[in-house]
Amino acid sequence: MLSFSLVLLAAFGPLSLAFQSPRNPLVHRTAPHMSSAAAAVEGSDESLFQPAARDAKYSSNTAQYLLDLDSGAATFDFCGGMLFQLVLTDRLKSHLQRVASEKDGDDQPVIHPASQPLMNRIPEYRKSSFADNKTIFHGRELRKIPKANGGMGFVLQLSYADEADVEDLGQQSAGKGADGSWSGEAVDPQGWSAQEIATYDGWRGDSFRQWRNAKMYNDEGWDCVAEMNSEEMFGLNHRFYLHYDDRGRMWLSAEDGCEGTPSEGSGGLLGRLGGINYDMQIVQSTDEKSNSLKAQSASSTPLFKVVLSNDKFPPSALPALMMPHSYKMHKGV
Repeated sequence: MLSFSLVLLAAFGPLSLAFQSPRNPLVHRTAPHMSSAAAAVEGSDESLFQPAARDAKYSSNTAQYLLDLDSGAATFDFCGGMLFQLVLTDRLKSHLQRVASEKDGDDQPVIHPASQPLMNRIPEYRKSSFADNKTIFHGRELRKIPKANGGMGFVLQLSYADEADVEDLGQQSAGKGADGSWSGEAVDPQGWSAQEIATYDGWRGDSFRQWRNAKMYNDEGWDCVAEMNSEEMFGLNHRFYLHYDDRGRMWLSAEDGCEGTPSEGSGGLLGRLGGINYDMQIVQSTDEKSNSLKAQSASSTPLFKVVLSNDKFPPSALPALMMPHSYKMHKGV
């Protein structure tokens, strides 16, 4: 497992972070620009993120809970500080509104127990593009969305999936490594395209998967530029499911294991950097024995710099470190 130290050079003073399990080596080689918006909705209803208050208000009506997270522009804290605003497509909202009105109906979204912290542990799991808007959802992580709440330009979109069954692998197309094919069609105009359905392989690492930019989304039928107000946006489709942890918190978890929980909006270190426009770029150190990864603000003032030993991290490994899966705070340098 990769691990390295990062020292913050801005006004915050020396601060060390340890990064582990990089997951997003993007072709773009740059991290999304942060917006100047506030890091989160101030004074949010605590029932959106406090387990006891949530249970008291919503009980078993998970559909209404998801709808309120969407209408409240709630953010989910992924990887210890990456704030993704939850956005439901119109078709999924319409479906959940019907389910919410029935309260205890059979179509309520399932929040799996803490004993099932990964998607591959839920009952009847198969590697396919299947989703039923109940146990598994279609979704996308979207980046460079200027007006996204949380101040980081990140959106987590959930969409509606066709109600179809998973079949054994046959003549139908399926993503690499699939053990089942899904006969569902693209029925949500804001949701997965036929191409995303046919090639989905979200059980694989992000670096091996097909990221899409605005042009690709548009060509496949989703007018994302008009909807998200960004010509520079890009994203990746995932299957998501819900589960609890031992503290009663609800987690929205992607098939690859990356997950987030409803946030009060602090965003950790990354949240406190909200409002800074930044880019990540790889630079070659003058010292041939090391490579550097640094972030610069819009004024080109270095925010932080990471120096890696060539003995452990060759130059080819640097792109994979640009979107770490998680980080932990450490005192001192």
